[in-house]
Amino acid sequence: MTQTVGSVYAEALFLLAQEEHQEKRVYQELNQVTDMLLNYPEFITLLDVPTLGIEERISALQNVIGKEQGITENFLCLLVEKRRINRISDIRNAFNKMYYDYFKIAEVFVISAVPLTDTQRQTLKDKMKQKLGKEILLRESVDKSLMGGMIVQYGDTRMDNSIKSRLQQFAQQ
Repeated sequence: MTQTVGSVYAEALFLLAQEEHQEKRVYQELNQVTDMLLNYPEFITLLDVPTLGIEERISALQNVIGKEQGITENFLCLLVEKRRINRISDIRNAFNKMYYDYFKIAEVFVISAVPLTDTQRQTLKDKMKQKLGKEILLRESVDKSLMGGMIVQYGDTRMDNSIKSRLQQFAQQ
């Protein structure tokens, strides 16, 4: 099986985090920094400019994330040095998959016409936990065009129980 650049770097980071018993901290920091970087793609481009020296690029990164010498910060500096910072999204996705597999967490996406109530959220999490046998990390979004109901997606499975989908199916019959 061939590995992508993202999965190779993610595996190295995950193994180091495990060795230092810092999996949760690295997970949180990596996701926080990646979200920030993805909101400013021009900064990622700056960190990858070949005409700037390594020291200048690392200094620019440290000015944003701080100079703490933790696992995540050192890893990000390595990505800048190796000109792989532009792969941060792939690295984060691969790292998160390893993290979720290791800690038996299932990422479940739910799209609903209106925000879920606390009761609906807990009921859905409980049912999915029972079905998948894993802790549930629920990712919610609202799409008013659904008119009602919800779409639940996990892994390769998608359950569309929205009114919009039912109306479309009815119209095709």
